[in-house]
Amino acid sequence: MKAFSLLFSGGLLLGATAAQAQPQAAPLVIGFQANVPAYQDGQKTTVPVTRELRIPADRAAVIRKRGIVTQSLGEDLDRWIQEQAKGSGARFEQQQGKWVLVQYDRFKLDPEAARAALLAAVKDPAMKPAQVKVISQSAPERDLNFFLSRGITGHLGTGNTNYRGSSKARMTNIHTGASRFKDRLFEGNTFSFNQFLGPITAGNGYVDGLVIAGDRTEDGLGGGICQVSTTVFRSLYRAGLPVAERHTHSYQVGYYQPQGLDAAIYQPSLDLKFKNDTGAAIWFQTDWNDATGEFNVYAFGKPRDFEVRLSQPRTIKSVPAPADRTIVSSKLAHGQRQQIDWAAPGGTLEVDRLFLRDGQVFKKETLSSTYRPWPNIFLVGK
Repeated sequence: MKAFSLLFSGGLLLGATAAQAQPQAAPLVIGFQANVPAYQDGQKTTVPVTRELRIPADRAAVIRKRGIVTQSLGEDLDRWIQEQAKGSGARFEQQQGKWVLVQYDRFKLDPEAARAALLAAVKDPAMKPAQVKVISQSAPERDLNFFLSRGITGHLGTGNTNYRGSSKARMTNIHTGASRFKDRLFEGNTFSFNQFLGPITAGNGYVDGLVIAGDRTEDGLGGGICQVSTTVFRSLYRAGLPVAERHTHSYQVGYYQPQGLDAAIYQPSLDLKFKNDTGAAIWFQTDWNDATGEFNVYAFGKPRDFEVRLSQPRTIKSVPAPADRTIVSSKLAHGQRQQIDWAAPGGTLEVDRLFLRDGQVFKKETLSSTYRPWPNIFLVGK
């Protein structure tokens, strides 16, 4: 049986001399390190991982002042111990600039020993590290073989967009849609975004948000879901998969920089589809950050024997935005004015997708996108 350490770390405020050193409020960090199975550079190996539960410094200071393991702290510890016992399964992560498939095992901890160590750390004025042993370590249900048996061993492509400035409703729909691509497996010959996503309904967590409908933008269920379809499109397009169906938005949407790489969906009529020519399944991971608006979708599968590069979008034709437009709305108070659309030029943009092997281009494809000129649109109350 292997033994690992569960650490509760603190800190000291360093003064001019050692005699002046005073304890400083610091977080309680509950964690342990272990070696787990991994797959990297075409072979199985092991990598060290750290699992932690971090108690913020301000809360830790209150707990230390009371000198006990409070009920809420004890519940946090119990919940964290239970999470370690479940294991999160294997998934890809970046380490030193490389994608590594890491198997996050199940770890059985000793609750009584952990609680005793925590109490000792709370009472220790020097805030020294405390340790507790891990009882056992075992493989999770989704282990390395889950991926290796399906040929999923490498990174295919990453899609990135930014939704900073989105409304609360739009972010809700982005979160709901993005969660459908968080640690999900696709097995099949043709990937359909709508089928993989599932129905856009209130029962599935979607709310009303702004959607493009004809010649205006208006409230509709799932408004903002095209942030997800556009990001997925970019990940699979950069992976080199053949495009089977793709629709541009009516106009150039500010959220989708650079322009010319968007993908609009509208159930059930508009879909996003790719042919899966990798010879294996595809695994999706995703992450997002509401503070920065960064949204990423990662596609993994059977490594390609070629590299894909995209050119910067180039404008083939440009049409100026039309004059501002005003729409009378009964939803606004008399005299109230609200902008719902921002002007964008129309025209045609092209992006080249280059396929390289040994540094030499052996295939070139051009993606063409045509957009309508779009005005500033304002709602005005009756």
